[in-house]
Amino acid sequence: MRTTGQHRTPQTVAEFTKVQNTAPLTGDFLSILRDNEDLVASRTRKSEQSEPEGITALYVRLSNDDKLDGESNSISNQKKILQGYCKERGYTNVRYYDEDDGYSGTNFNRPGFQRMLADIKAGRVARVIVKDMSRLGRNYLEVGMFTDVLFPSFGVHFIAVNDGVDSKRGDSEFTAIRNIFNEMYARDTSKKIRATWQSKGQTEHLSGSPPYGYMKDPENPRHWIVDEEAAAVVQKIFYLCMSGMGTTQIANWLREQKIFSPTAYHLDHGRKTCHEFPKNPYKWSAQTISSILRKLEYLGHTVNFRTTTESYKSSRLLHNSPEDWVIIENTQEPIIEASVFWAVQNIRQGRRRVTKTGETDMFSGLLFCPDCQNRMYRTRKYKGRGTHFYTCATYHLDSVERQCTTHYIDNLALEEVVLRNLREAISYVSKYEDDFIRELANASAAERDRELSKSRAELAKTERRIVELDEIIKHLYEDTLSGKLTDARFIKLSEDYEREQEELKGLIDTLHKEITKREQKKTDARNFVAMTKRYTDLQELDATVLREFIERIYIHEKDKQTKTQEIQIVYNFIGAFDFTQATEQRQAK
Repeated sequence: MRTTGQHRTPQTVAEFTKVQNTAPLTGDFLSILRDNEDLVASRTRKSEQSEPEGITALYVRLSNDDKLDGESNSISNQKKILQGYCKERGYTNVRYYDEDDGYSGTNFNRPGFQRMLADIKAGRVARVIVKDMSRLGRNYLEVGMFTDVLFPSFGVHFIAVNDGVDSKRGDSEFTAIRNIFNEMYARDTSKKIRATWQSKGQTEHLSGSPPYGYMKDPENPRHWIVDEEAAAVVQKIFYLCMSGMGTTQIANWLREQKIFSPTAYHLDHGRKTCHEFPKNPYKWSAQTISSILRKLEYLGHTVNFRTTTESYKSSRLLHNSPEDWVIIENTQEPIIEASVFWAVQNIRQGRRRVTKTGETDMFSGLLFCPDCQNRMYRTRKYKGRGTHFYTCATYHLDSVERQCTTHYIDNLALEEVVLRNLREAISYVSKYEDDFIRELANASAAERDRELSKSRAELAKTERRIVELDEIIKHLYEDTLSGKLTDARFIKLSEDYEREQEELKGLIDTLHKEITKREQKKTDARNFVAMTKRYTDLQELDATVLREFIERIYIHEKDKQTKTQEIQIVYNFIGAFDFTQATEQRQAK
C-alpha cells in the first residue's frame, strides 16, 4: 500500500503506539523507532547548545544535621550526581557553588547561595541544578519564593534531579508537599538538638570558649582553669569598681596601662576568636568592663542558657530572663570572692553621683530614706569646716506641701556611726563565729517561712477563684440555653470572666516562681564571716570597704524629744543585723 505525501512517520515509540492499531510491532521496527527517538533528542540538545549558553549553576550543600544521613548526601556524592546529569544533557558551562558545607537549610544567608543569587540577578545564570529540593533549603515558604517567583523572573531553568522537578516541564504537583516535609524535618531536628542541649546544659559548660580570665584545661577541654595573667586583670577591674571608678574610667585606666583587650589577649596567646586582631590592642570599652563585672562565672559557677533563638528559622539571639538561666555551682576555681562580686553588683545597681570637684562621694548610692524609700543626696558644704550633709531627695521636690521630711545628717556623724558599727560587726563575728552563723540561719529560716506562708496562702486563694469562675461561666451558659440570659449578655459576661481567669493564671505563674525563689533563698553568713576576717583592724572608711560590707543605709528622722537619730545598716549577705544589741546581750550573760 502506498502512502500519501501527507502521511507523517511517528517520531517516538509512544507516538507510534497511539496511531498503530493493527499488527504488533517487530523487534527490528521497534529498534528503528527508538533510534529515531534518540536522533530527535540529540537534535534538541544541539538546538539548546546553539543558543547563547549561560552558567549552569550546580548548587551543593550539606549541614551538620544532614551528615547523620551518611555518604548519600555528601558533597562529593552530590557533585557526582550533578556531573552525570549535565554530561548526559550536554550542559558544558558548569560552575559549582559549593561553599555551604555545614550551613543549615533553614538559613538562606549562606555564602555559596548568596554568590549564586548575585550571579542570577546579574543575568549570568541559565539554569540551577540541585540534587534534591532539600539542598536548596528547608523553609518551604522561602524555597517556594525562589523557585516560583525569583528564578522565573530572571529566566532561570530550575532542576532538582532526584525529585524529578524541572521548571520547563512544569512543576511536579508534589513539590510543595515535598518542601513542607523538608521543613518538618528541619523542625524535628531542631527539637532534638534543643533537647540534647537542654540535657547537657544541666551538667556542663555549653560555651565553647571560656570567658576572659579562664582557659581550657589541657587535660580536659570541658573543664576551665584559671589563666593567671588575665585573672589578675579581672581582679583589678573589680577592685577599681569597688574603689569608686565607673566603667569608662576603668576602661581608660586599662588603656593607659597598655593592657591587651580580651580579643587581643586571646589572639596573642593563640586562641581562636571570631574577630581579627584589633588595630589598637589596648582599646577597652565601657561595655566590655560592664560585661566582665556581671559574669557569675568568676564566682566559679557555670551559667547556661543566657540566650536563646526565636525559632529554628531565625538565628537572632534573644536574652533569657535570669530566672531561666541554669547555674551550676562550683564547676571551676573562682577568680573573684563572693563578697567582692556582690558588693560590685550593688554598686552597679545604684547610680553614683560625681561632685563638682570630680570626686564620687563614698556614701553615694547607699543612703535611703525609710519613710518614702527614696535616695538621700549629698548637699552643700559648711563654710570653713570642710563637711557636708545628706538629705532626702523627696524633701527637695518643688511642691506647695513637702513630700517628706529632711532626714538631715552630716557626713562626720554618719562616718562615725558606720565605722563603729563595722568594728562591732568584725569584733562580734571573730568572738562568736559559730553562734552567729547558727543565730542568723534560724532568723533567716523564720523570715523565709513567714514569706512562704503568705505567698502560699495567696496562691491557694487565686486557684480557688479560678475554679469559681469556671462554675460561674458554666451557669451563664445554662442560663443562656434556658432563655434567662440573652446571647449578647452572655458574651459580655463570659468575656469579662474569661479575662479575669487569664489574669489570675498569670498571677499563679508569678506566685509559683516567687515561692520557688524564696524556697531556694538562704542567708550566706559564711561569706560575711570570710569578709570580716580580711578587716581585723579597720581604722577608716573608704568606698571599697563600704560597698563590700553594706547593701544600703536607712537614715531616720531625728526624734525631737530625745534628740536622737536612728541609723539602720543593711549588710550584704545577712541583711539588717544589730551588732550593738547582740554584743550587749552577750556581755549581759
